[in-house]
Amino acid sequence: MGKKLSEGLTYQKVETTKALEKLSELIQMIWPEVFTPVIGAAQVAYMLETYQSIEQIKREIDDGVQYEIISLDEEAVGYLAYELQENQLFISKVYLLASYRGQGLSRQAFNRLEDIARQESKDKLHLHVNRYNARAIAVYQHYGFDIDKAIDTPLGDFVLNDYWMTKTLSD
Repeated sequence: MGKKLSEGLTYQKVETTKALEKLSELIQMIWPEVFTPVIGAAQVAYMLETYQSIEQIKREIDDGVQYEIISLDEEAVGYLAYELQENQLFISKVYLLASYRGQGLSRQAFNRLEDIARQESKDKLHLHVNRYNARAIAVYQHYGFDIDKAIDTPLGDFVLNDYWMTKTLSD
């Protein structure tokens, strides 16, 4: 019997220049593919230059956001980012390369985030998702997240049309 994909899965904290460069490479591959059909090329380009720039990621890390590169058998296949808040773990990002989606890796990432939340005595997971990203919304609902509310947030010349979603953790 072959090994499960999750057996070779590792998470590397982004804290070196080399890790930051690898993260940036992943972002440049993943974001256009995921978001161009949802928000358009112009907004993707803007967000890559601002929201997901190396400088912005460094600021987020300095402010307490934890970025991790997800690797499978030592090959970087995605990344996640989260922040511990008062009573919850805020999931900022969970992204996989297209060729690795649908293989249970996102389930493993969410299990990891739940474990971290429990270790830190947080009783909820919270995330924001674009209202038009039906695939992601379906995945989050499958993992037990509920839509709390719709929020429109100005971002430069654009507007982020998000759902805020929450999952309450049971003991």
